[in-house]
Order: sequence, then structure tokens, then C-alpha cells
Amino acid sequence: EAKARMLGLSVARFLAVEPHYYQQELDWRRDRLGAGGVEELCKSVVMENTKLGKDAEVGRVRCVLVLVQYIAKLQKEKLIKAVQALEASRGLEPMGKKQYNMRLLEGETCASLTGFEHNAVTPLGLDLPMILSDKIDALASGHFWLGGGHVDLKLQLKISEVKGVLGATVADVTA
Repeated sequence: EAKARMLGLSVARFLAVEPHYYQQELDWRRDRLGAGGVEELCKSVVMENTKLGKDAEVGRVRCVLVLVQYIAKLQKEKLIKAVQALEASRGLEPMGKKQYNMRLLEGETCASLTGFEHNAVTPLGLDLPMILSDKIDALASGHFWLGGGHVDLKLQLKISEVKGVLGATVADVTA
């Protein structure tokens, strides 16, 4: 909570959940969190462009944090377009599609980059570009739930603050 306040978030609600949380269906999780619908249940995934060499131009996106709904499927072609747009916003010429291979960063590699284990990754305090799915941005409730930094801790964030305070870029990245 202190980290959320330090970052300037006025609405950041943390909720501890049971160790069996991830063994439950989405409807059960929705009810447990008091969410308005399963569409408010989201996750933070770190995607890496494995085609980007060590000598890449400054500003190229090697890793990106993507906030996506559990009910949606991340679509890599759309993610590549979003990463190209991020790079263009940094003044870089977009590379061709063959220069991108966006792969889920998992396990130890993800934990060493983020400091968070599987099912605990949170956008708070990460020094990564962030993409917010346009489906989350369109939620009527104005907020959503995701990992809170520990596998048994969930975090509710206000969409406007994820964009305005945390600097997320909204993009269509799901099928």
C-alpha cells in the first residue's frame, strides 16, 4: 500500500486471498474479490522480444508488461503492432514484423526481472513499458483486479490511474 501511495495512486485496494485461489473457477474468484464481473479479473504478463539483440538501439522495447483480462487471449500480431507504436512514440523507425518474436517471460527469468513470482506480478514499481488492453480500458466499472505483488494478494486499480499515473499505453492486443 505504501508503494501505491508513493507512486501517486489514490485508489489501490489490496485484498489477501486463500492459497487455493488459483484452483478456483473465474466466477468463484469474481465473488471472492467482489468484482462486478469476470471481465474485471486481469493479469500482468511480461513479454520479451527474443529477436532483439544485445546491441539494439536505445529505446527499443525488449520487455513489456501487458495487462490483459483472464477471459481474453493475447494476440501476438496485435502486440507486435502495439510495441512498434511504442517504439515510434520514442522517435524510432518501426522494424519489420520479422524483427519481433514476442514470447512470455516465465519462471526464474521473469522473477529476476520483476522481483515477483508467478501469479504475483504487479505493475507497481516496475521499470517496464506497460500496455493496457483496450478491453480493460473499456470496462464500465472504471477499475479491475490483478496480482498485488504476492501470489495470495490481489490489487484493485482504477483504470484512469493506470493510464495517467503509471503511464500505461492503451492498445488492442487481444483476439
